[in-house]
Amino acid sequence: MKTINTILFSLATVVALTACNNDKKASQDITSKPSSKVEVNKVDIDKAMKGVPTFSSPEIQKEAQEWFSYFSEGMKEAQQKAKLADGDQAKMRQIGKEMGEKFAPWKEKIVALKAKMTAEDKVKFEQYGNKIAQDIVAQAHQ
Repeated sequence: MKTINTILFSLATVVALTACNNDKKASQDITSKPSSKVEVNKVDIDKAMKGVPTFSSPEIQKEAQEWFSYFSEGMKEAQQKAKLADGDQAKMRQIGKEMGEKFAPWKEKIVALKAKMTAEDKVKFEQYGNKIAQDIVAQAHQ
């Protein structure tokens, strides 16, 4: 559960920062530059998702891969929506809400998946989730 919350928090942070950054750009003089540029559309989801760990059983591997694939597609969908929102803060908040709702059903699935995992698998799953979140946020700040 911690992994999905970490990833969703990162998504919400990137979406929120993008909205704030776009709002700042509109109010700044063209010659000035924002101090920290955050662009969710520059995030390479496939790059962030590299390095899926190997888990102890084929069943766990399959279910974990299903989650990571679902998450990857969801993030790409969020990027497309964010691009169409063009910095509109209300639209960006709505995107964050929609994505939270989209991923909500997976919370129970992940709890069930983690119940099947060994302690080592749980650590791998958490570490990989944290890596994804960190990569996404780092790329958004570049």
